[in-house]
Parts: sequence; structure tokens; C-alpha cells
Amino acid sequence: MHHKKHHRKSNPYMPLLITFILIILVGIELYLLFFQNHSEPTLSKNSSTKVEQTTKSSQTQANSSPKIEHLDQEVQPASNFANEINQKLEDSQFIGSALIIHDGQVILQKGFGYANFSESRPNTYLSTFQIGSIQKAFTAALILQQVQAQKLSLDDTVDRFYPNVPDSQRITIRQLLSMTSGLQQKIKPTIMMSEDDFVQFSISNATMDVYGQYKYEAVNYSILVGILEQLTGTSYRTMFTKTFTYGLRLSHTCFYNDFIKSSNRTYAYKKVDGKNFASEIKDDPLGFDQEVGTGNVGMTVGDLYSFYSSLLEGKIIDQQIIDEVWTPEIGSKYMGGLYSFSNYIRGHGTEAGFESNARVSKDRQNAVILLSNQKPEDKTLQKLANSIFNSLGPYNSE
Repeated sequence: MHHKKHHRKSNPYMPLLITFILIILVGIELYLLFFQNHSEPTLSKNSSTKVEQTTKSSQTQANSSPKIEHLDQEVQPASNFANEINQKLEDSQFIGSALIIHDGQVILQKGFGYANFSESRPNTYLSTFQIGSIQKAFTAALILQQVQAQKLSLDDTVDRFYPNVPDSQRITIRQLLSMTSGLQQKIKPTIMMSEDDFVQFSISNATMDVYGQYKYEAVNYSILVGILEQLTGTSYRTMFTKTFTYGLRLSHTCFYNDFIKSSNRTYAYKKVDGKNFASEIKDDPLGFDQEVGTGNVGMTVGDLYSFYSSLLEGKIIDQQIIDEVWTPEIGSKYMGGLYSFSNYIRGHGTEAGFESNARVSKDRQNAVILLSNQKPEDKTLQKLANSIFNSLGPYNSE
């Protein structure tokens, strides 16, 4: 009996399979070696600051700046430079709250004088002040959000929303933002109304002065408020609260009717015969409440800086939209509730004894925020803000 030998037949595909596996392994090693460590800047801390430096705009570079700390606490001067600024504020008899940021650090945040003289209650970093016309920058930001959402164009004309406004068929959104519509409002309300009625009163009493000519008139922004409410079906107060108070966590920001009940509120004073608190300016609910979207909000210095910082950082609207508004030909002219310069922005507001001054570098690393409850008769506080801001860097603020 013969037994056949059983031979294991070799698999002719085995060498090919082994070769294929080796190719895959080599490919993975090559990928890990040459690609993974150089693909995304977030994967390598050492290379993150070098990626796309030549293509990023100054605004994008500002976005990578570290977050400013200590906005939620009092900061007394701790350096010779900070002491010099503090002394300048005291020598100028500044009454209010000041926030000074230098090279990304809060070097001063404190109050000067009294929030309520009769109660001997001093101003602090948490004191709230009426910011006046600075609020228009908030309104402009809400409008630009609608532009970003493509629900509105800067070249849309007012007749789309309010055909009865004089020259509405040729007044653009851009002209309202820059106060170059030529519109004015001479008739003011004499009785209390709802916020919506105040807005409609302003719009219905808009008249034309010189079309296309710059004229600082709040009615431009009253029309923008009305347009916002038409586009969104939401009240201005609701939009403001959702976008800024909650969205940016501005916990010390409020409308006038809440401001006058706030424990941190300030009272406005007029200087008489060299006495800083000689005359208290009475509350004026009618005067403030009619300024819907144009000047009826109270804030702290920290909250105001947080708004400007978020705007410059692109948290509220994209840089592309900002560039469409702050075009080079605008220069130092008014646009969108503020004045834009090459390397900083400036905000200013006054109303019923309150004055607000803001200077913020576009990289957000230097800032001067002065909120005062005693408005001088001249431009003393604007000069003071410029002087301090110019000491922080090469800004030539005037």
C-alpha cells in the first residue's frame, strides 16, 4: 500500500500581499513624518505664530491677542507709568471712572470723585454711567449683522422701509450709518411714549436739510432702529439684550429705566464756581427714553471696553463686513457710531451732564475709557483722553 504524500501548496498571492502591507506601513510613516506636524497650526504650538502671518490682516492678528484680564476688579496703579496717569487724572479733577490698558494689561481701573455726593458714595470701577451717543455703535453693529446675514445691503435705500421719509428713494443705509443723509429732526416729543412710538415719532418728523451732506442727527439712527425691527420682527431692546447683555455677558449694562433704579448708578453734576458737586442735574426720563438706539444705555468702563474689544475681534460681525464700512476713504470721518483711524477707534458721547470718551487700538492692546458724571463746558475730557492715549503708543489722537 502506498501512501501519497500531502504537500502544502504555496499561495502565489502571499508575496504580493506582504508587499502591499509594507507599502501601506511605509506610506503611514511618511505621512506622520512629513505632513502631520506641518498641516494645521493648532497641532504645533511652536509653529502657530508663524503660520499665515503674511496673509492675515491686522484684524486677524488682533484676534490672536491674549484676553485682557482683571476687567472684573479694581486695579490701583502699581508702576511709575500708571502712577503718572493716575496723577494726571487727579490733577485734571476728573470725576468718573477710568480704565487704562497698556500692552495688553489693565494698569488702572478705578473711580474718581463721587457717584452720589449727598450720600458720600464714591465712584468705583463698577459705577454705571450714561454713555450717550456711544450707543449708536451698538445699533450700527446690529445693522451690520443684518448685512452679514444678507437680509440688508449697505446700498439699500430707505424707501424699501419708509417711503414717506424725504428723499428716501436715494438715501442709503450707508448714508444713515455715516450721518450723510442730510436728514434732521427739529420737533421733539413732549410726552412719554412707548419705545416703538418714540421711534416712529422721530421717523415721521424727519425733514431734509442738504441731501448727502454730513449732519450729526440722531434721526439717522432712529430710522436704523425702525429698519432693524422691520427686518427681525423683534423690539430693539430685545435685540440689544440678547446680542450684547447676554451674548457678550455685559452684566453691568442697562437701559435708562433700569439705570435710575440701579445701586451702582451715578448722578450727574455741574461744576459751579469751582465746586465739582455744586449742582446735581435732575433725572430726565423723557429726555433719555426717547433716545431709543441713540443714547439711553448705562454701562461700566469694563463693559464698554468689552464691547469694543469684541467688535474689533470679530465676535459681533465679520472683519469683511467691517472693512466694507471702514473703507480707506472714510479716514477719520464718522461711520457706524464711531470714528475709525488707521490703528485705533474713537468713541464719544454726551448727555445731561454725562460724558463718555473711548480710545481703543485696533489690536486691542491699548485703551483709554473715561466715563464721567460731570461734563465740563469745554472739551477738557476729550483732550485728557487723547493725552493719555497718546502716551500709550504712536496714535496721534487729537
